[in-house]
Amino acid sequence: MFERIVLCVAMCVMGYNGLFPDPPKPLTPGQLQAKAKEESISAMCDKKPKSKEAKDLCRRWRKHHVRAKD
Repeated sequence: MFERIVLCVAMCVMGYNGLFPDPPKPLTPGQLQAKAKEESISAMCDKKPKSKEAKDLCRRWRKHHVRAKD
């Protein structure tokens, strides 16, 4: 009987931790800056690039971005 109570308590604790995981940690300033830069480049590349430098930047960004996802 005591083993069942211990088992039930252990399962409840594990279930509670599964339903309410720890919140994600906030991003560091460096991570926030990198994320903002990536979003900015992504927004620029979604528009039609007009200059050769912009085309080169978008091509390098796509190449790096696809490789990072894999």
